[in-house]
Formats: sequence, structure tokens, C-alpha cells
Amino acid sequence: MTIPMATQTQTRPRSSSGVVPYRLTVRQFLKMIDANVFRDEDHVELLGGILVDKMKKYPPHNFGVGKLAALLRGLLPAGWFVNEEKPIQLSRWSRPEPDIAVIRGRLDDYSGRDPTAAEVGIVAEVADSSYPKDRGKKSRKYGASKIPAYWIVNLPQRQLEVYTAPTGRGKSATYQDVKIYGADAAVPLTLEGRDLGRIQVSEVLPPIVKS
Repeated sequence: MTIPMATQTQTRPRSSSGVVPYRLTVRQFLKMIDANVFRDEDHVELLGGILVDKMKKYPPHNFGVGKLAALLRGLLPAGWFVNEEKPIQLSRWSRPEPDIAVIRGRLDDYSGRDPTAAEVGIVAEVADSSYPKDRGKKSRKYGASKIPAYWIVNLPQRQLEVYTAPTGRGKSATYQDVKIYGADAAVPLTLEGRDLGRIQVSEVLPPIVKS
């Protein structure tokens, strides 16, 4: 299968080594998936045109994703659903796979396409070694796409971080409001200005194993 070339001139900044990276579009990335370019054990996502390895899954991460998804489903109103570890399309260049996404509509609405940023109310990542990427590059991509709320379950610090009020573009994109909730706190779930309830942080964190 032929991989389509980009249809317009790309601005490709040089790295510190002088190498100019080639950026893939989402369309090219999907063609590569269709052509079985990646092995079964490869798990990559597209961020800003660059292929990025996803964090390897392990029990504490899986626990956090499963628990948070279940708690969200118990609070969401009709017209919203939760996807776990499924792609969303942020732009021509970015197709990340957030651990959790709260999406408008029904699953059946997306049988032939990925949800777009405008259809996502909340994204969440469960982070351990991936925290620098989740707090850095991913945060900027979600903020630039104007996703209203970004949650990070910070496993090492045993806290849940909530980022809201996205602003800016590109590398200057950020979330203006940041709230940190410790293990004993309850996080308010707000969607389109509606208060839907509270999620206890301790329920999302794996129990501490005492030696």
C-alpha cells in the first residue's frame, strides 16, 4: 500500500543535532496502520506529527484506569460516554490515545471515525514514568485543542491533578487553572458547567502494599 505524502509544505524545525524530523499526518499514520507497518507489540501514538511510544501497561496503571473509568460512568448524564485507551483526533498532526476520554454522544456515533477535540469533555492520563510526557507534550496538545479539562492521576505522588481553562497555541498552549487533590480529597466532576458529583481520589489509587 502506498503511504500518501503530505499535500502541503511542512515547517520542520531543526533539532539541537541539526536533524530535521519528518512529520507524519494523521492520514499517513492511519495508512501505515492499514498497511501493517507496526508489529503487534508496537504501541505508538501520533503527537505533533511524531510517533511516540506509549507507556507499558502494568497493574497499578491498569487499576487506576479501570477505577476512574467506572467512577466516571457512574456520574455521567445521558449524552456522554467513557472511552478507555482509544484514539482521539486533535488535529491533522495529532492522534493520541488518552487513558480515558469523556466523549459527547454515543459509541455508535463513532463507528467510522475517531472523536475530535470538540467532542471531548475531559481527557485523563494515569501517570507514573510517563508523567513528564503527560504533564508536558500531552498537556500542551490537549490545551491547544481546547479540551476543557485534563486530569492526571499522578501515581508516585498519590494525587489527582485537574487542569482547566485551556489557552494559547502550539508550544505556548497551557491550562490556566490547576488544582491538586491529595488522596483524602474528593474531586468535583464538572461537565459543561454542570456539577455532576464527586470522585474520591483514594478510590482511584492502588492500595499501598506494606512490606
